Amino acid sequence: MIASLTSPSAYRRFAGEKPSRTAAYTALLALIFVAALSVAIKIRLTPLFDETFSWLKTSMPAITFSAGKVTSTALTPTRVEHPRAKEVAVMIDTERTDPVTSAQMTEAKVLAYLTGNALYMERDGRLEVFDLAKSSSGKAVTIDAQSYGEMERIFNWVFYPVVLLLFFVIFCVSLCFFGAIYGLVGMLVASLTGAELGFGALFRLAIHAQSASVLLRSLDALSPVRIPLAGALSLVLSVTYLTLGIRAAARPETAPAPTAPEA
Repeated sequence: MIASLTSPSAYRRFAGEKPSRTAAYTALLALIFVAALSVAIKIRLTPLFDETFSWLKTSMPAITFSAGKVTSTALTPTRVEHPRAKEVAVMIDTERTDPVTSAQMTEAKVLAYLTGNALYMERDGRLEVFDLAKSSSGKAVTIDAQSYGEMERIFNWVFYPVVLLLFFVIFCVSLCFFGAIYGLVGMLVASLTGAELGFGALFRLAIHAQSASVLLRSLDALSPVRIPLAGALSLVLSVTYLTLGIRAAARPETAPAPTAPEA
């Protein structure tokens, strides 16, 4: 990676490298970004997730679903709101069985309303009703603090690996996609500079030319404030490195000077 950033002459070697090495380098760039992203998620999102599960475990009353009926440990209508996101709030009133209207939910300032036989949710200005009385399961299911603790453990084991793997795949595809775009741009640059490079060689150069851009995006992910014009800077860096790389790859290697014969 250091050669991709500091040595334009190395692009002559990159133009002829094996596809497997280009694929491995693409994976390396994706890993660098995903590593920065994982740190950013740990710093910015993990406290919110931890706070949310703590809120569920300490504030949400235990709820039991059995044979189409809902009961809870809350003996009176209880409104529970998220400590940080105040707009995230639910009303639990399992003693109630009459329908809830949209106006009542607006008045209560809740996104969801749980009664003894239904769950009401406000989505995009529409009131959706889930009739729990139609549940045919006779087995009682209780959701309490222990259940939320289990959810938190599963979430931590599944969410982070899945998200990071997903971003790794997406970033690899993104690098290849932009590599193809830059490769097409490189064909124009090559024609203007007289470089005889095929699209395959230009694609490989374009992958390496995105190294500085990947570092910039990684820093942007880690930075507490967004880097101004990071997208435009990434584009400029990639095109600049690609242009320098094409010129270096097209330049013939200088042969070593012949040694003078000894007298």
